[in-house]
Amino acid sequence: MFDDASARRYLAGLAPVAPGSVRWLIYDEARHWVSVVDTEMASLRQDCAHVLSTLPEEDPNASLAEAIREFLAEGPDRTPHVIALSCAVLMQSTGDLDEVFARIQSGVMATFVDAEDVVVRPVAA
Repeated sequence: MFDDASARRYLAGLAPVAPGSVRWLIYDEARHWVSVVDTEMASLRQDCAHVLSTLPEEDPNASLAEAIREFLAEGPDRTPHVIALSCAVLMQSTGDLDEVFARIQSGVMATFVDAEDVVVRPVAA
């Protein structure tokens, strides 16, 4: 899967994250595609809320995973959509948007995509 140590070494060479922003690493194992994006928390919260309001009733997690794969296939211009969908994945697992954003603010986040699953979690320190 994903190597946290390699991610930390890669991220160490970047400028610090701006206050009020979160750094997000997107990793697609099948294509070895990596993208690092800094995004503002306020706009991310709005984007996540919008995604949550549009989820279908039946199996929202499967819908989110499929949408993430589709946006990744379209290229790096769609990265903001992947991040918003990743927040929705976290929301589905916790049920509390405030808790999701507390987790996001605590460190660098990553979205991992492979053929079977989409995993959203912090990059281990």
